Amino acid sequence: MKTILTLGVGFWLGRQIYINYDKRTALKKEAQLKARLQKFLEDNDFSKAESKKQTHRIVG
Repeated sequence: MKTILTLGVGFWLGRQIYINYDKRTALKKEAQLKARLQKFLEDNDFSKAESKKQTHRIVG
């Protein structure tokens, strides 16, 4: 019984660590994408405010 409980807790803990890592990675990639898109829009004759607005609209 202790073995099953230990395996269950270990599985749950590993899953929580992986979920948190995956969320951090996704947020980091999204921030990089937003920055690249905003820079692209600014380089193509959008104002800074307009490029922020369009980036927010596109990425969500």
